[in-house]
Amino acid sequence: MQIEILAYIVTFIITAGLAVIGISISYQLYQGNKKVIFQILLYQQIFLFSFFIYGIWGNMVIRQLIADFNLNAELTGKLALFIPMIGIPFLVVSWFMLVKFGFNLKGFRIQKGFIYSFFPLLLFVPMIITFLIHKGKIRTPADPDLFIIQILLLLNLVVHTLFFVPLLSSNKKEKGGALFIHKKYLALYLLGILIYSASLNFFYIFGYISTCISIILLFGVNILVPLFFQIEIKANPTKEEKNIDFSTFCELYEISKREAEIILEICTGKTNKAISEKLFITLQTVKDHTHRIYTKTGVKSRVQLANLVREKTGD
Repeated sequence: MQIEILAYIVTFIITAGLAVIGISISYQLYQGNKKVIFQILLYQQIFLFSFFIYGIWGNMVIRQLIADFNLNAELTGKLALFIPMIGIPFLVVSWFMLVKFGFNLKGFRIQKGFIYSFFPLLLFVPMIITFLIHKGKIRTPADPDLFIIQILLLLNLVVHTLFFVPLLSSNKKEKGGALFIHKKYLALYLLGILIYSASLNFFYIFGYISTCISIILLFGVNILVPLFFQIEIKANPTKEEKNIDFSTFCELYEISKREAEIILEICTGKTNKAISEKLFITLQTVKDHTHRIYTKTGVKSRVQLANLVREKTGD
């Protein structure tokens, strides 16, 4: 028993370290390159590991507390299904960020229709299944933990298919010198996904030993994307970028038409009040757009924004 507890403690320390490494590398990529695409990757890592920490370690702690109440087997099984579902929104957001990262990396834009269908589908399918089990419409599985894992692994494979498709496709709009990830790294990442998917399907075979190994594999494989990018960038440092036109600048930072108009006015030195009067919008709307512009471009002031525009466009 003491060896088992020690194994879980060591596994927790390793996985927490892996989570910190994944988030730290993503943060360094964003800070070092100031590209929106790495901001997306950073968010993906934060949401993913937030779910892992809650869904795995938080779930284990809660399960241990529930065990002290000596609940009947049926209720315990239903709780085993319900508890992990609370963290599903974090996982779904991380999945969306991963797909968005893959699309943006190749210069594709995600359509609104995809967004409107992605979130409801991935959020509600697991929850509906859990609800039906709770209401007795679906029989409680003999092993609720494995049942939940298999549902999430299936959805995870679907999401990663959406991630890989644009990366293996060609896009005529893709700019020269654009970021890319080598296919050998994609193959290693895919192999890692298949390995941890298989191990999680049989995590109970050797008791706590196989469980700990499966958890470490899960965390380890999911830091590979930022890690591979860090390796790629260090091996192939980007040459100084040529100037781009303003429309390309807006596309690069996902700036909307109205936000583009406000940027142009900011660059001429106009105040928020002057911009609102010229564009016939409220002062608060200008402030809201400006805040979103700062977030997208990674700047903190009007001066930094104007300098960024001049740096990128040469104007």
